[in-house]
Amino acid sequence: MFNATGPENFVYRAASWELGDTVRSEIYRVLGSVRRFDPDDERALGIWDTRKMQQINAQVSIGIQIFLGVIGALTLLVGGMGVANVMFAVVKERTREIGVKMALGAKARQIMLPFVLEGLLITSLGGLLGTLLSLGLIAVLAALPLKGPAFEIMGRPTFSPGVALATALVLGSIGMLAGLFPARRAALVDPAVSLRYE
Repeated sequence: MFNATGPENFVYRAASWELGDTVRSEIYRVLGSVRRFDPDDERALGIWDTRKMQQINAQVSIGIQIFLGVIGALTLLVGGMGVANVMFAVVKERTREIGVKMALGAKARQIMLPFVLEGLLITSLGGLLGTLLSLGLIAVLAALPLKGPAFEIMGRPTFSPGVALATALVLGSIGMLAGLFPARRAALVDPAVSLRYE
């Protein structure tokens, strides 16, 4: 209520997030009895509840995190396809070697294991280089005196061990699959055909 005889606005904060609605209804009740308006009439007072803005900001933040997570997962998947293509080329290149091993009695798992390990090694090295690069970028951005609304709203990038662990698990799974499929192809090669392979 706006008039010349009383305060035009005041700021309050509830003791906890959960008490916000109770405090709001109490303000309507107390001021309604003092200023003689119905406490159920929400048009009598204009209350700006910052909790709604915080909820919207939290939902936007979650949406951005999900979007970036999907983009990151797709990037890892594309990288895994690249590793799988490299591993298929490696299997093709070593076809004669695989044939010799199989002719000498090597079992399928003995043929597959080096290719799976090689796929894991390639993806692990890529993940390690990516982590080091991101840590360097975080350090550079932390050292720069950058200001502005973007940094106030979004904040500065930080290293998250939880995200790093999830990324490592996804990357490890992709690396294993990228090595496993070419390895299975290598293990199914007919020794006689592979020995004649040029």
